[in-house]
Amino acid sequence: MTDYEVDVAIRKQLLLQLKAVDIEIPVKAGFQSTKQGREDNMVMFFPINENGHGWQSRKYNIQGNKANHQENQLSENTYQVQVFVTQLGNYTAKDITAIVRMIANSLPFVEALRKQGIGVQRASGIRTPYFLNDQGNYEQNPSFDFNVTFNRTLHPDTDAVSALYPDIYRI
Repeated sequence: MTDYEVDVAIRKQLLLQLKAVDIEIPVKAGFQSTKQGREDNMVMFFPINENGHGWQSRKYNIQGNKANHQENQLSENTYQVQVFVTQLGNYTAKDITAIVRMIANSLPFVEALRKQGIGVQRASGIRTPYFLNDQGNYEQNPSFDFNVTFNRTLHPDTDAVSALYPDIYRI
């Protein structure tokens, strides 16, 4: 599984779950190569850390002279979710952040991602820093983190060895 596949699955589920609670707000993946820009109201998520867990596993399925070599690594990505809200009904940025955090911990979200091979771990607490925006006003930028686990797979082109003839001589 790739970062792109994980990002697409997370974004799709966040959009579906937000729509289910009647909240229409764009959900964007941060740090994209094509700059999407900032909107007045938006949920943004992006990976901030990745760790491998355990040893990298190797499997072979020899067929003819090809080893069909496969390497697997359980990866854990930490995602940060940030919310910007200028005007969205009676919701503040922290309200939307709390709702998105509840969605990330919800059974429908966790089960939908699990069916795609992505595990979801409990979301962290909400941080609520303020910053000066481009109009010189203080604006809330609440965020939280959550971890997902998935398998990364590599298929090296490895030839199979069917016989080994040692050529050892005494010196």
